[in-house]
Amino acid sequence: MYRILCDRSPARELGSGLTWLKQDGRIVEFPTMEEAGEKAKELNESRPMNAVKYTAKEFDSGGDE
Repeated sequence: MYRILCDRSPARELGSGLTWLKQDGRIVEFPTMEEAGEKAKELNESRPMNAVKYTAKEFDSGGDE
């Protein structure tokens, strides 16, 4: 399973931090790295002055959340 990691810069009003991309309160997951990477690229390019960097990452649930 693949997810998108959201990395907020310290310049953002909420401060720095890492979190998984969520939609409707649920973590968004992708079946392939290509799909996650394409979505991360789309998010990064859609906001040129964005204080958040999006990166596709492999996620092994292994029972941990």
